[in-house]
Amino acid sequence: MASVIVVDDHELVAEGLRRVVAEQPGHEVVAVLASGDALLAHLAAEPPPDVCILDLSMPGTSGLELVRLLHEDHPDLRLLVCSANASAEVAVRCLRAGATGFISKFRPQKDFVVALGQVARNERYIDADLMSEVVSRLTTEPSLTVRHERLSEREYDVMVALARGDSVKDIAAAMFLSPKTITTYRTRVLAKLEVRSNAEITAYALRHGLIELNAV
Repeated sequence: MASVIVVDDHELVAEGLRRVVAEQPGHEVVAVLASGDALLAHLAAEPPPDVCILDLSMPGTSGLELVRLLHEDHPDLRLLVCSANASAEVAVRCLRAGATGFISKFRPQKDFVVALGQVARNERYIDADLMSEVVSRLTTEPSLTVRHERLSEREYDVMVALARGDSVKDIAAAMFLSPKTITTYRTRVLAKLEVRSNAEITAYALRHGLIELNAV
């Protein structure tokens, strides 16, 4: 029996995922949570499940920062990232940060069931529409001609948060870093993306599909 936690801040999505998982033989939903912070608190008090189905964009600790924290603190936890922001860039970043699988929220239920099964068996799953590009990126060095591929993983997290309109103070709190450190990362992001303001960071991120329009 594979134990599963569903983490998504959209109640209808979370309930839908819970029902799909519960319908699969050999899978048991042990918790449904609405934020990365709630997940971290749960894991501090309870044994980790076998699988965590994780939304990428939530209040508080989320995104690649959350994927990295989970992978570092619970290396045996299998992470299936289920995101509305389904680009090859995001998928590659998630897999490199420690996710076991990545799937778009817009895939049909049958694809999600396949993804859940593979991840539960500790097999990598990549969204079918992204497979070719993701595999290519994972097996080659980043192309520095694409500006955001110049960013380190931490810089990328800061860039995404800034693009969504988060303040330096809020980003610092979510990442457990000082505002001064986040300001330093912001300076590096501006330089590497060759932009001059947070508004230009947002425009760049939207243009490259790194964030969703409704996240701004």
